[in-house]
Amino acid sequence: MTPGALMRDPDQSLPMLLLRAREATMAHFRPILSESGLTEQQWRVLRVLWKRNGTEARELAERTLMLRPSLTGVIDRLERDGLVERRSDGADGRKVRLWLTRKARRLYERLSPQLEKEYALMQARLTDAAWSNLYAALEQLINLNGEGNAKSQQ
Repeated sequence: MTPGALMRDPDQSLPMLLLRAREATMAHFRPILSESGLTEQQWRVLRVLWKRNGTEARELAERTLMLRPSLTGVIDRLERDGLVERRSDGADGRKVRLWLTRKARRLYERLSPQLEKEYALMQARLTDAAWSNLYAALEQLINLNGEGNAKSQQ
């Protein structure tokens, strides 16, 4: 066999298929986020803080799958726009925690139903079994390398 004979067509490689699937998925959500002046990364931060308000940047980077330098820029813009605030940790003044502002909570509550509607429309185009199988396969793939090597992105 010649070198590379086992290599798949680049368009059919798993990384490319996953990227195309991500783009197809985000096409449903980007217009809603853009209309509100948010990027995908900013929305990921807001979503995590909605569930875990007061999170440290290190944990936020892990949960949003962003590199810390990129996350810093996202946080800076969210803070500038009055959506998050940095506060010192009461127990350890060296640590900084991030908190949603009232403005961010109102934005989240306004956008969530719109995004959920898009999600439901997308989900309705697949059978319940196909949707469940998709999630199960993705979880298995992620678990091949533990937690998807999220920590290696730090």
